[in-house]
Amino acid sequence: MNRIYAKEIISWRYEGDLAIYNLDDNEETLTEILTKDYYGVIDGKENLIGFFCTGDAAIVPYGKQFNVYDDTNFLDIKIGIKPELIGKRKGFPFVKFCLDFLKKNDKVRQFRLTVGDFNKKAISVYHEVGFIISNYFQSESGSYYLVMTLID
Repeated sequence: MNRIYAKEIISWRYEGDLAIYNLDDNEETLTEILTKDYYGVIDGKENLIGFFCTGDAAIVPYGKQFNVYDDTNFLDIKIGIKPELIGKRKGFPFVKFCLDFLKKNDKVRQFRLTVGDFNKKAISVYHEVGFIISNYFQSESGSYYLVMTLID
């Protein structure tokens, strides 16, 4: 990840229910992206098409109180695709690329991610890739989050 890509990511704006994924456009968010395990994903023309992150940066902190992240055999991941690419059938190859990168470079075979239950397109892609729902929790705002796992 570099500063240019990080600034672009925090400027992305999702609409509707997905607006919950909008990042704060401030120095604190920029610093987090640049200092934690975030990776920018670019296409063949050097255009940023998405990102993924791992570890603590990938979890929903509120979920810790429900013990959904207790099993340390999994690598927690968060995946974000550029808003303009949503609904363009890019999700499956994008998620596969992210997972293949982590499998190759980190030698990881067990993944966990958390997704809002309202994000039907992402859930469909995650199921298609092989993730299963293993847990869930309700946030303070009343939203439900699904914890999905993949053992490859």
